[in-house]
Order: sequence, then structure tokens, then C-alpha cells
Amino acid sequence: MRRFLCFAIAFLSATITFAQTGAEIVDRMNQRLSDRKADGIAMSVDVKIPIVGTVTTKTYSLGKKTRLEIESSKINTITFIDDTLQWTYVPGSSEVLLTNIRPGNANASDNPGMDAGMFDDIPEGYDITIKSQNSVKWELQCKRKKSNKDDDSPKSITLEVRKDTYEPISMSTKIMGINMSMHHFIFGVTEDKVTFNPDNYPGIKITDQRK
Repeated sequence: MRRFLCFAIAFLSATITFAQTGAEIVDRMNQRLSDRKADGIAMSVDVKIPIVGTVTTKTYSLGKKTRLEIESSKINTITFIDDTLQWTYVPGSSEVLLTNIRPGNANASDNPGMDAGMFDDIPEGYDITIKSQNSVKWELQCKRKKSNKDDDSPKSITLEVRKDTYEPISMSTKIMGINMSMHHFIFGVTEDKVTFNPDNYPGIKITDQRK
């Protein structure tokens, strides 16, 4: 019995020593994202908009290149963004539109959900607690701090983080009555995936609308 109690005390002491706070988990997740930034990242984003319905975006990002696949009940598009150029194709149509991305307009590096640093502002702007956990993941609740004066920041964010790799599993939030969820994070995006190749669209006309 004495040996068992000593083992239990040692185990509990080790558990307490290595226990992590929610903020520490997010910091390690952000470091993991930073370490794998060069590999590229893919994810799905679901946005539930009143009246319009759910719009699903699949995003593939590598360096300055991004591929966006947007699906909704009303429109589907595939867009390639390469620094200052954009190719847009509507499946089933007969043309691809080539346009410039004007300075000051959103581009691949500006859009939320397309960059490995998308969660960098959470540790500073939110109080983070561990809502629940199991052997696979942590579920973290992030509530906006009173000191966070950014009115565009959601009041609450829910994060799921994988325990073995510290990679994000999902992020969900609500802002201005719109529910948004990021999920299916995948690291490792090929150059071919994010590069527009006319050979993949045989018979399709490229309409150059650059000015």
C-alpha cells in the first residue's frame, strides 16, 4: 500500500507539473503553425448566413498562391490567386476571367483563414480556458478580454487542438449574426494545387480583364 501511495503521489506531482493552461496550448499551436507555414495549409470554412444559407469555402494556400473553391446553393467558383493576379472559373461556364488584384484590395495574404498566423492574436486578446478534453484533443473556450477594443473581434471563439501534434482541429465563432467554422486543417499543399494551368481547362476561353 505504501509503495502504491508513493507511486500515486509521484504521478500526480508529474501531472500537475506538466499541466498546461489554455494560453500555453494556443501558444504551442501557433508555434506549430509557424513551423509548418512553408509546407502550405488547406482547410474548409463553413459560413452560415441568414437567408442566404451556408457557403462552404475550401482553401489551399502556399506562399503567395491561393486556391479558393466556393460552394453554395446559388453559385460555385474556383479562384486562383497569385500575388497580384486572379483567375476565376465558374464550373460549367466557357471562360476563365483573368483580373488584377488592385493594391489595397484583399489578397491571399490578407484574408483570414489563408495564413498560418491566423490565430496569433488570440493569446493577447482573449481569456482562454480548457472547456473539456479527452485523449485526443483539447476543447478551448476563448472569451474576448475587456481590454480588447477591436470591435471586429468575435466575443467568443471555440478552438479544438490535437494533443499529439498541437495542430488545430477546428475553430468556430459567431459575429454579426453569422456563424463561421474552420475545420479539416491539412498541412502540405503542392504547387500544382494552387497554380492555374490552362491545360486543366481544355476548350475554355481565357478572358483577360486586366487594366
